[in-house]
Amino acid sequence: MRHTRDETTQDDFVFRLVSEKEEYREGEKVKLYGEIEYIGEKEEVTIVHSSSAILISLEEKIRGYHIDGIVQDIGVTTTLKKGEPYRENYVKSRGSGPEEDPSYKIFMEDFLKRDDFPAGYYVAKGYTDFFAKSGEVGEHVNIEANVDFKVLEND
Repeated sequence: MRHTRDETTQDDFVFRLVSEKEEYREGEKVKLYGEIEYIGEKEEVTIVHSSSAILISLEEKIRGYHIDGIVQDIGVTTTLKKGEPYRENYVKSRGSGPEEDPSYKIFMEDFLKRDDFPAGYYVAKGYTDFFAKSGEVGEHVNIEANVDFKVLEND
């Protein structure tokens, strides 16, 4: 049984990482996303984060390949409304790996050009790392969650 939903709470924030299915087939779009939900007492709170409030990296366990999310800007703000999850869907990005390994290069080229994922067993690590401003006081929030899923070859 795959672990397709992971949820962690830190203070006034809940972080979720979700794969909508345990198993996908090649050709089928993988639905993977992260959510941050504010559950505190205020109606809304502003958070300051990198280019994305939710970062997701993957490891294809069979091949041992890592596919990391990319952080670009810093100081981006997002307003979270109490009880309304803020969602970001997984977007593919170039991985980090042994560039001299021809099989890794072929895998990454295939991974990036497809709408789906190549067959394999994937473990997704999602995290959110932000600073929540609340008047004069702020708090640093860093939460992780993990899910896994398989992509099966078509018969």
